[in-house]
Amino acid sequence: MKSINTFLAAVVAVSAIVATVPVVGAQEAGATKSSVRAADRQLAKKVQTTLYKQKGLESADVHAVARGGKVTLVGMAPDQTQIDLAAKVAEGVPGVSSVKNNLTVEEAGH
Repeated sequence: MKSINTFLAAVVAVSAIVATVPVVGAQEAGATKSSVRAADRQLAKKVQTTLYKQKGLESADVHAVARGGKVTLVGMAPDQTQIDLAAKVAEGVPGVSSVKNNLTVEEAGH
């Protein structure tokens, strides 16, 4: 009888632990997603600020989007030299692992 009670207590304890693991995992995943998004926003802001401060770069229409260290540049620049400079500057920002340059040359009159 004593061994059956011990066995049942062990089964109940293990069941309780197994039942709570998905809940704990879900809470950790939510915090992780939130912190990843915050880090992406912070990196994008850091790239944007660095582009803005770069002498000789017309960055008013250049925007940075970050995801997991990968930065995408979007917008327009006056010429190809400005596009190349923006990519080079973005690559030099700490935390940037790669840069996808989707900048286009501004059309005359726009």
